[in-house]
Amino acid sequence: MKAAIIGYGKSGKAAENILRSNGFTDIDIFDDGNADAKKIADFKDEYEKVVVSPGIDLRKMTNAPKEYTSEIELAHSKKPADAAVVAITGTNGKSTVTTLTSQILKKCGVEAVACGNIGLTYGEAVTGWAFGCYVVELSSFQTGVLKEFSADCVIVTNLAEDHLDRYLDMDDYAGDKMNLLKFLDKDGRLIIEDEEYLEKKVSSYKGEIVKIDSEVIEGKLDFGTFYVDTKKFPLKGKHNIVNLSFALLAVDKLCGLKGDVTHLIDDLRGLEHRCEHVAIIKGVEYINDSKGTNIHSTLTALKGFDEEVVVILGGKDKNGDFSELIDVINEKTASVIAYGGAGEKIYKTLDGAIRVPLYKAARLEDAVAKAFEVAEAGQKVVLSPGCASFDQHRSFEHRGTHFKELVEEIKNKEEVR
Repeated sequence: MKAAIIGYGKSGKAAENILRSNGFTDIDIFDDGNADAKKIADFKDEYEKVVVSPGIDLRKMTNAPKEYTSEIELAHSKKPADAAVVAITGTNGKSTVTTLTSQILKKCGVEAVACGNIGLTYGEAVTGWAFGCYVVELSSFQTGVLKEFSADCVIVTNLAEDHLDRYLDMDDYAGDKMNLLKFLDKDGRLIIEDEEYLEKKVSSYKGEIVKIDSEVIEGKLDFGTFYVDTKKFPLKGKHNIVNLSFALLAVDKLCGLKGDVTHLIDDLRGLEHRCEHVAIIKGVEYINDSKGTNIHSTLTALKGFDEEVVVILGGKDKNGDFSELIDVINEKTASVIAYGGAGEKIYKTLDGAIRVPLYKAARLEDAVAKAFEVAEAGQKVVLSPGCASFDQHRSFEHRGTHFKELVEEIKNKEEVR
C-alpha cells in the first residue's frame, strides 16, 4: 500500500510510524525543508492515504489532495477504546491547561498523558503506552482538518485574533477551532471562557456547557460540589487561576470531585516559557513569557501583574494590532522596549500613545541590555513579545532559552562586581 506525508516535522514522523504499523510499506515524504524529501510542488494526488501535517496550508497548494487525513486522526484510531479524551484548544493558555489537567488527573489516580501540540504528539502517546486518559492540546491547524475524532470533554480557553497571516479573518480562524465541537460526546462537557463572542460560536452544542469567568480573583474557588484554596496554588498570575479552573472542571467531569480538593493543586508545576521566573538582579525580577506569541497572550500576561513591569515586545509580526496594548501598557508598565522584525511597527504604533518611555532595539540581546539599564528595584522585566519568534529564533522555546541565557550573563557579571 502506498501513502504520502506532506510535512515531516514531529507530527509527520509520528504519522509515518502509525502508517507503517497499519501496513503501509511505500511512503513518500514531501517537505520543502528536508533535503531527503520530495518537494511539495511535486506532489501528485495518486496515493491510497495522504497525511497532511498541521504546518501545511492546503489553500496555498495548487496540487492539494482531495482526500486526506491527519496524524491526530491516525492516532485516535489507535487509542484504547476505554480511554478518555480531554481535548483542549483556544488562542492562549491551552498548553498550561493541558499540563495542569494531566497532573491533577494523575493525582486522582488516572494514568494521564499531556500530548498533541505539546510534548509528545498524540501519535507518540497512543503507540507508547495504554493511558487511561489522553489530554490533547490542539491548535486551529489541527482542529480545522478533523473528520474523525471523539472527546469526553472539550475546553476552549478563549478566542482572540491569531494566525491572521494564514486565516482570512477572525471568523475564519474561529471556524477551525469550533470544528472540534462536532466530536464532543453528547454526554460530554464543554468548558469555555465566559465571553460573548465565544458563547455565540459554541451555541450549536446542545450538551453541558460550563463557563469560566476570566475575571476570577484569587481566594477560594468554589464550584459547588468541590472547592480549592488558591493561596496554596504555586503558579502566579490571575490568568493562571483561570487556567486552574479549566483544569479542575475537566477533571471533575471524569472523576467527580467532592469537597475540599486543595491537596490536588498545592504542588502543581507550570510550563517553561510561560510567565516563568528566571532571576532577580538588583531587586528586579526577570520573567520569561516567550510563549506570548500574540497580542491577546501579552495582554493577559500584563494584566496579571500587580507590580510595574518593563515589557519587551517584538519578533515576527503576525499581523497583530499593537494598539490593543495601549491601555494595559499605560496601566501596568514602567517602560516598553520594541525589538526585532516587528520593532519598527510596534514603535510607530505606540509612540505618542503611551505615557511611559518607549525604546527601540535591533536584537533581543540589545533589548535585554536596555531593560537592565532602565529597570528599577521592585519592578519586573518581562519578555512577552506578542509576536512569533521566527525573525531571530527557531521557535518560542529557542527565544525563551536565549532570553534566560542573556539574563544569566548579566546576573553573573553583577555577582563578580
